[in-house]
Amino acid sequence: MVMKYALVAYDKTRAIGSNGRLPWGDRMKTDMLRVRELTLGNAIIMGRRTFDAIGHALPDRQNIVVTHHPFIADHVTVVGNLDDAYAAVDPGRDACIFGGGQIYELAMDSIEKIIATEIYTRIEGADAFFPTIGSEWIETSREHHDADADNEFAFDFVTYVRRGD
Repeated sequence: MVMKYALVAYDKTRAIGSNGRLPWGDRMKTDMLRVRELTLGNAIIMGRRTFDAIGHALPDRQNIVVTHHPFIADHVTVVGNLDDAYAAVDPGRDACIFGGGQIYELAMDSIEKIIATEIYTRIEGADAFFPTIGSEWIETSREHHDADADNEFAFDFVTYVRRGD
């Protein structure tokens, strides 16, 4: 069975984007290394704007783009909705919800885990946000990192799992 999880980095207001870009760009190197480690070999499911912001398919991953406006890109599977995205995941891969805000919102009821980087800053002009993490989620781990030469802001790696009933 495919594990479905969200991978996200957000600021104190849950902002994930500003003007079609990742607000902290390459100023959070430890987070970028973690993204690579957690997605290699898996399927990443993203919206068209997220794909456009990246600019190309990420190597060594199955790239799936959810959009109502079909397009063609090398090494990308294009689908019209989240159910089709999950169905397109190759056997043996997990399904990583990779953004943006609309895709995260659509996926919240179907994912089992949220792997977050909570960044200690506030982004001015943010226009994309991660949904509120409600009471159906429980924090299972938190690892704090101070700002340093590779990371402009202090941050926590946090994992949330859906509560069992």
